[in-house]
Amino acid sequence: MKKRRLNIKALLGVAGVNPLENKRALKVGKWLEVLVLFALLAVFVQVLMYYSEQQLEAKWFSDLIWAVFVLELVVNLVLVRNKVRYLRENWLSVVIVLLAFPWIEWGSDWAVIIRSLRLLLFLRFFTAFFKGVSAVLNRNRFGQILLTFAFLIVGAGAVFSYIEERPFIDGVWYAIVTVTTVGYGDVVPHTEDGRIFGAVLILFGVLFFSLVSANIAAFLIGSDQQELEKDLLQSMQELEVSLSYQTQKNEQHTERLIAHMSTEIELLRQELKSMKKR
Repeated sequence: MKKRRLNIKALLGVAGVNPLENKRALKVGKWLEVLVLFALLAVFVQVLMYYSEQQLEAKWFSDLIWAVFVLELVVNLVLVRNKVRYLRENWLSVVIVLLAFPWIEWGSDWAVIIRSLRLLLFLRFFTAFFKGVSAVLNRNRFGQILLTFAFLIVGAGAVFSYIEERPFIDGVWYAIVTVTTVGYGDVVPHTEDGRIFGAVLILFGVLFFSLVSANIAAFLIGSDQQELEKDLLQSMQELEVSLSYQTQKNEQHTERLIAHMSTEIELLRQELKSMKKR
């Protein structure tokens, strides 16, 4: 008996369309997610402008954002087969739509709270992002390489701050801009030991940074390759099904042809017998 995995997004009420739903609901749901993402960015801008005391109180703008959330909820609810499951896994979307109803006057402070509540829907997109990050870290021991790189930055920063007698944060900043070959020049070594250490850091740091960049590039290329292999496998499966169907049709046609020829031969034989009798 298989264990049921805990669906965090469903528990938080931001699951979107369930993967077990029909293809049309999944396809439309993906497009609506893009629209919702833009609406969430607009909400984020609204909240930021409110706290920076730059008012953006265009009612039509808030109504338009609310309409996007309603559109996603209604369209997905119409397209999915299991409507109860969709409502259960997206209860937060329902709550947000009801609370943010345009004709309910909450007052300025409560309006900001309601807008901020919508930002919880970002969890739906962050989950997929964290899965991608986890896949990158697990490939080719990239997590260990990244941890080593972090230790290199911190350790090099500590050594530089000791040699140059500067604050630790300056040392870390110097290590980051040196290893990444950015080189802002605002923090530079002034002693001979500092310059020698900087030269060593450049050699080893660039090597590690190249290793990090190579792992990220390998992951991106590998993802494209996996997509290509997936499409190729799907095409081969479709071709196999088509060939199997065509073979079955040919066999049926051959059987009908053999049966027809057997019938014709039998009729001809009977005619020959009757001719002989005559």
